[in-house]
Amino acid sequence: MSRPLQPRLLDVPIAALARIDVDEANELLVAWGHRLGPVHRPFGMQAFVLGLPEPVAVAVSASTVSNTAAGYRRGELVELARLGRAPAAPWALRVMLRLWRELCGPRWPYWRPLAAISYSKNADHSGDLYRFDGWERAADNCGVTGGGGAWSRPRYSTDPAKGPKSLWRWRYVRD
Repeated sequence: MSRPLQPRLLDVPIAALARIDVDEANELLVAWGHRLGPVHRPFGMQAFVLGLPEPVAVAVSASTVSNTAAGYRRGELVELARLGRAPAAPWALRVMLRLWRELCGPRWPYWRPLAAISYSKNADHSGDLYRFDGWERAADNCGVTGGGGAWSRPRYSTDPAKGPKSLWRWRYVRD
């Protein structure tokens, strides 16, 4: 027999995952010193925050830049374009990645994605964050190295986005 719940005067969640405006997410990324800074893309984006209740992590979903990536067409993918955390909450990055993969990515409002992708810069990341979460490495030497695509600007040697990247893929299982 279960015990009855004790009545509570105030019932506030300990943690919350919520949608926020992309501009708010960008402000957090800048305030937290994210190496790539804010996300500025001329197409669909969505942002989410993990709060306790103050923000400890943020994720930004976006349509892919390329027409194809990781064996999928743009209309079959959602990209995790930014993943960031508050400096005092290093643990929150893994939590936010898992929440984004399970809850946010599959709810991409523009189309139903078959897969999610994300890039990690090889010189800065081993990719363990994605690997430990079950993502598969789709490629090791990709990403914008020179820039100047259809909408991007040229990349200079000091640009944090310049250099080879690994492409990580999560396949969504369909029932």
